[in-house]
Amino acid sequence: MTETNVLVPLPRVLSVLLAGVIAISFAAILIRLCEAPPLAIAFYRLFFASLFFWLTSNKSARATLRQLPLASLRWGWLAGVALALHFATWITSLNHTSVTNSVVLVATAPIFVALGARFILQEKARAWLYWGLLLAFAGVAVITLHDSSGGQNALFGNLLALAGALFAGIYFLIGRKLRRQMDTAPYVMLCYAAAALLLFAAALLMREPLTGYSWQTYAAFLGIALIPQVLGHTSFNWALKHLSAPTVSVAMLGEPIGASLLAVFFLQEEIGVRTLLGGSLTLIGVGIAIYSERGKP
Repeated sequence: MTETNVLVPLPRVLSVLLAGVIAISFAAILIRLCEAPPLAIAFYRLFFASLFFWLTSNKSARATLRQLPLASLRWGWLAGVALALHFATWITSLNHTSVTNSVVLVATAPIFVALGARFILQEKARAWLYWGLLLAFAGVAVITLHDSSGGQNALFGNLLALAGALFAGIYFLIGRKLRRQMDTAPYVMLCYAAAALLLFAAALLMREPLTGYSWQTYAAFLGIALIPQVLGHTSFNWALKHLSAPTVSVAMLGEPIGASLLAVFFLQEEIGVRTLLGGSLTLIGVGIAIYSERGKP
């Protein structure tokens, strides 16, 4: 039986989403460990993730890719383009603004997803979803206000992070469209490979080096690919088959909370009152958004 014929219980879907949130929370910390330019980091993240799925997938997934109609292939490549642009802009933003601002602003992707799902995918959502989205975003805003330092350089970084949110929204919307007709493995194989190829070409065009790094940096590349990408993003792609695109993307708002908690243990950063308050609001908002899925098939 294929994945598309299986009705998955909601608790299992939520557990996968939780695992995905935990996994992507490691991204910013691992990226800071990389002594490499943004495009190189983004390329190796998608390259190793793509390689992982091509080596571990079964013959059925590869056969599905060969049999895909041209329209689906085009949408898959477009998803890869959106994913590549998401990582290129967001990872670059980490060099210009704080980790907190960057992670929080890129987590505003659910706003773009909610609008796109309503007006492009024609997915009708319950009012609870929008209330949850507003409350979660309010929590994000509270966390953002915690960091008032910066200037023009920080402003540029914040704009890059917002651009990353926009491209993430496009990526989720296309994923929701394709996951209605494709299983997870062939979809991520196509999408991740397309993103890796585009980032490879961009790195060559921008003359960013792809070799000559320390083994610690290559180890960080591999860690970013296996934890935030293979475990994190793929969990969200899997959930897109079973939940609406806005609900899955709202779960990503848990990343700033997870990243802040991990920063306490690994970077000895302190969590302020604003972060605790904003994180609480965000968690409640995510819970309300997930509650809006009750009773759906």
